[in-house]
Order: sequence, then C-alpha cells, then structure tokens
Amino acid sequence: MTAKPMKLKKMNYTKSLCSLGVCLALSSISQLSHAGAWVAAKGNGYNKLSYNSYSADEFEGENADFGEFDSTQVTFYGEYGLGNNFGIFGSLSHQDLEQTDASGNATTGSGLSDLEIGIKYQWQADPFVLSTSLLVKLPYLYDENDPLPTGNGQEDVEFKVLIGKSLYPYGYFGVEAGYRYRADAPSDEYRYLIEYGYDITEQVYFRTKLDGILSANNADADPNAPVGNLSLVPEFDLGKLELTVGYNFKQGKSKSKWGIEFTYTDEIYGDNALQGETLSLGITRVF
Repeated sequence: MTAKPMKLKKMNYTKSLCSLGVCLALSSISQLSHAGAWVAAKGNGYNKLSYNSYSADEFEGENADFGEFDSTQVTFYGEYGLGNNFGIFGSLSHQDLEQTDASGNATTGSGLSDLEIGIKYQWQADPFVLSTSLLVKLPYLYDENDPLPTGNGQEDVEFKVLIGKSLYPYGYFGVEAGYRYRADAPSDEYRYLIEYGYDITEQVYFRTKLDGILSANNADADPNAPVGNLSLVPEFDLGKLELTVGYNFKQGKSKSKWGIEFTYTDEIYGDNALQGETLSLGITRVF
C-alpha cells in the first residue's frame, strides 16, 4: 500500500523538473523577443523611446571647411508580432541639428527624420533562429531643400538576413547582413551587424553591437562634392561600436514590462564620414 504514494511523489517530482525546465527556456526566449532575428509572438511586441545626443568634431574625408556637428534626437522604435512568424517594425525621430564650419559659422536644422517601416519573417527557431526582413525608408516628412535637412530625400529599400542563437545561460549572439538600395544619386550600401547580449542579474542586462555600413561605390554623384548635411554624404563607409546597459523594473501582474537603458555609441572607423559619439537614454516596454 505504501508503494503507490511513493510512486506518485516521484511522478510529481519529475513533472516539476520538466515544468522548471520549460519555464527557464521560455524565460530565455522572452528575453530575446526583441533581439534582431527573433520575431515576437502574435500580439506581443517591443517599444523604445529614447533621447540621443550626438557630437562629432572630425570628418574622415576631404572637407577642409568642417568644424563641428551636433545633434539631438528623440526616437521611437517599435516591433509588433503579427502571428504566423511575421512581425512589423519601424522607427521615426525628431532631430535638432547644428553644423559649424571651420570659421565658426553655424547652420541649423530641425524636423522629423526619414520614416523607416519593415516586415520580418522568422523561418526557423532551431538549431538557430533564421529570419529575413524587408525595410523601406520614406522621405516624406521634411523638406530636403532646407539649409540643414534632416534627410536626403531619397527612398531606400533594404533586404537583410538575420541569425540569432541563444547561449542560455550565457546570453545570446546575433549576426545580420543586408543590402540597401538607395534611389537616385546616393550609393547603395552593404549593411552588417554583430551583437551579443547577457543578463547580469534578473533585472540588469548588457548588450554590445558592431554596426557597419560599407558603400557599394556606385553613387551617381561625386562622393566628395559639398553637401549641406555632412551626415548625409552620398557615399561613405562607417563602423559604430555600441555599448548598452539596461535595467528592467520589477513587474507586477501587468503584461507590460518596463525598463530603462543607457547606451554609448562610438563611430570607430569610416571613410568620407563624420566620426563622433552618441549618448542615449531610453525607456523600454516589452509586452
């Protein structure tokens, strides 16, 4: 008669271990729901509202009349799961710009940036996550003829392949590669990104990215010709190193999970491009 209770205990213990394993796995996946290759489940998503301050006093290229370039941006980025492994994402910024020449004369500009909207599809989740994305850049929210425009007035289309791998409990790793077609004068671009993230504690996490642009060298315009906004030259190479530390607030029963992020970005190499640094403070929401 005593054998049955002992057997029942063993079965419950095994079931508990299985449940714990599933919970840990799901916890790991939820942390990755807004990382590059991962697509959020239907109705889930990620939002980030950030304030960014950028400053550059060096231009890698032929421009003897450059003094300094400064900008502040308020940026919204969002992702949303549509179901069936599809998701949409997009971003929009409001910018305040100031560019100073070698004599100290300043030109300013202010307004909305290019609107970027994309769709992403996750092809597989194992043994690694594989996704593809298609993004369009729309230049309809500003005047490209302003003295210091907030965009170059060109439509872009970008195709990208994204790979992600959970290294749980040692974080995650991601790689992205893509090609951006830029209409009219600017050169097309090869895009690449390497990313690693790690949860330091249950609430504190770290993320780093190497985000690069390599020109296809097919601009219709002279890549060294003077432009009003030196962040919008028609042909350039650029590599940025990003370091992020984030904190997730303790959650109640709400589906929304809020957090705060601090990011430092350094433009570490480039050609015919500004070389500067960005400090960013953002509020995040995972739902």
